Amino acid sequence: MSNRGGTFPAAGVLALLVVAGCSETETLNPVQGKVLHQGQPLAGALVSFHPDSTTDGKLADAAVGLSKADGTFELATGQTSGAHAGKYTVTVICPMPIESKQKGMSFGGEPETEDKLKGAYANRETSQIKIEIKEGPNQLEAIELK
Repeated sequence: MSNRGGTFPAAGVLALLVVAGCSETETLNPVQGKVLHQGQPLAGALVSFHPDSTTDGKLADAAVGLSKADGTFELATGQTSGAHAGKYTVTVICPMPIESKQKGMSFGGEPETEDKLKGAYANRETSQIKIEIKEGPNQLEAIELK
């Protein structure tokens, strides 16, 4: 991943907004998991936990993690490690670079990608992956994708 100009300041502003939006009573719980595809660790997958319910009339923040070479991931909410307690619907995408049809240049300077999983786990509305995050540390069972 390259560190392009402008990326750091935007991340800093986002972090300030996230911190400003959180009350002192909100706690995030450490969450670790693993994602497998056809029984093998899935590296580079974006695992997103979408809250199923609201808290005090507002939807809780989504938590995301990026899987390592061994398929393990840790969730973060905004710029902070962890996730709120509650029930979540999980989506998984695994972007992989593809060879561009146009030689030499790609739109925006980023390589074109496609989901290795062909979008099978990308839709929150149709996902069958449901996980509950509890108060305190959470070591999740492996998420097994077919």
